[in-house]
Amino acid sequence: MSNMVLLDVMVDGRFNCQLRYFGTPFPQIIDGEVVACYNDDDIKNFVYEKRPSLKGKNVQIRFAKQKVFAR
Repeated sequence: MSNMVLLDVMVDGRFNCQLRYFGTPFPQIIDGEVVACYNDDDIKNFVYEKRPSLKGKNVQIRFAKQKVFAR
């Protein structure tokens, strides 16, 4: 089952864009709790596929805490 998560993409510490990522998490036990985890390489490849201009730059990817509305 695929879940949607929002990813904040930063370049050199500054917000660049927010992307919707539809991926399948795999369960992992952390501190006795089952947590949904995602493959870092899959997420990086997804971001570079959507924004090829970011390849080779200092990119940080984080799970978004809030949705950014852009016009």
